[in-house]
Amino acid sequence: MNNNKNDTALRYHRDSFEYHKLKPNNIDRIQIDMIPEGSHVLEIGCSTGFMAEYLVQKKNCRFLGIEAEIEPTLVAQERGLEVISGFIEEESVRKKIDAHTAEHGPFEIIFMSQVIEHIATPRQTLEILKQWMHPECHLVISTCSIAHWRCRFRLLFGIWRYEDYGVFDHSHLRFFTINSFRELLEECGFAVVEFGYSFEDICPFKILFGTRIIAPSDVLRLIPFAGMRLRRAYTDLAKNLISHQFVYKVRLPQV
Repeated sequence: MNNNKNDTALRYHRDSFEYHKLKPNNIDRIQIDMIPEGSHVLEIGCSTGFMAEYLVQKKNCRFLGIEAEIEPTLVAQERGLEVISGFIEEESVRKKIDAHTAEHGPFEIIFMSQVIEHIATPRQTLEILKQWMHPECHLVISTCSIAHWRCRFRLLFGIWRYEDYGVFDHSHLRFFTINSFRELLEECGFAVVEFGYSFEDICPFKILFGTRIIAPSDVLRLIPFAGMRLRRAYTDLAKNLISHQFVYKVRLPQV
């Protein structure tokens, strides 16, 4: 049991971020690509700072992080990152963010990677973030999809079992689909600028035998000349079924 917990900790709190090794279908690569070079970034739930370090060193971003857990906060601070330990709902944390923006100006990017599903009142959190946003600021926010085919099959057979990691993580308090999350963002006054997703295609062999042998996207890719275009069209059409994680880049409407 301890081994499983250690593996979970490693997944959530990585030691490094090697962008060049990530596949184009990786959600971290997709969302990092949405953050422009030289941005002033506030990351909510920055963990050990593994992505923040890349933003600072490779994309020349100015950075402030918020992390609830003390151990990853200390690791991030050892990387030389400015990180506040706590929750943005806490007055003491908000005062520190206010002090930062008073000195350095409002943020151009607010980044929340796989955090919103851990929050009991996501609408309240999204409203709080607005006070630190530059007029041109974008919110880059990702979560996982409860509508993925694996989740649907589990529910079809009446199975809802919490796990140490993934969509059914023990600490997840909210569950979203692509459409329901977009509705939440729009209800909070945000306009969608960009959307991306990572996917795990449906595979009958994996359902039956636990091994991925072939999936529709694999077949389409092999079609001469038009294969990749057809594959992209298929994944876009089926994204509500095959998307495992997704990310929105949004902004407040211009006055």
